[in-house]
Amino acid sequence: MKKTIAVFGGSQETTYKKVGAKFGCEVLFHCGKSRNGGNKKEFRNIIKKADMIVVLLGACGHVSMDVVKELSKKMGKEVVYHNGFGASGAIQACVEKMNVGIVA
Repeated sequence: MKKTIAVFGGSQETTYKKVGAKFGCEVLFHCGKSRNGGNKKEFRNIIKKADMIVVLLGACGHVSMDVVKELSKKMGKEVVYHNGFGASGAIQACVEKMNVGIVA
């Protein structure tokens, strides 16, 4: 079954989707910019559809990070906090987390 990763932060949506496809994952993207305290409803919809969430620490505001963290915890979704802006590293960190515990 194809896994879905939600990426919060950055501006390279197409790159994240291409890298995700290489790893056999679908990528849902949000730039992480918040308007007047966050887009809670928008974030909720993305997180609900995702198997794993990655937050790019250098490209996401604190309010957005807090909202993503809160919603993910409520929905029982794991969040990976990634330093840097690199698409490959962010997606790979999620794929490695999802593969932990899976016996081939």
